[in-house]
Amino acid sequence: MYPINVVEKETKISKYLLRMWERRYAFPRPGRDAKGERVYTQEDVQKLKLIKSLMEEGYRPSKIIDQPLNDLIELQKTFAHKTDDHKKDVILLVTNPELENEVKDHFKNQPLSEVFVIHNQEDIKNLSF
Repeated sequence: MYPINVVEKETKISKYLLRMWERRYAFPRPGRDAKGERVYTQEDVQKLKLIKSLMEEGYRPSKIIDQPLNDLIELQKTFAHKTDDHKKDVILLVTNPELENEVKDHFKNQPLSEVFVIHNQEDIKNLSF
């Protein structure tokens, strides 16, 4: 069981919004600990993360919050596939050679296809994709 402050950190959904959804949509439905404080299950946290992710894709909470966890997982998979395909097409051009290593390090966990460093006009002529 997770207290509301942990859920807020894990899901990036504010305590205020969690309480509002609880009133408006009857989800999440936290239990209460011995002190009467809200506590959430692992499944609540997982579902909240999915809802947050789907909202970033344009879904409104009112349209998805009542859906079962498995349905949300399947819906998320459709976006994950599209996103992965799109991100593979990202190409980064660095025009300052002194920043090459810093840029590569900064984006090391991003699915960039290629990082090109442009030193001069000749480098532009030699670009090939």
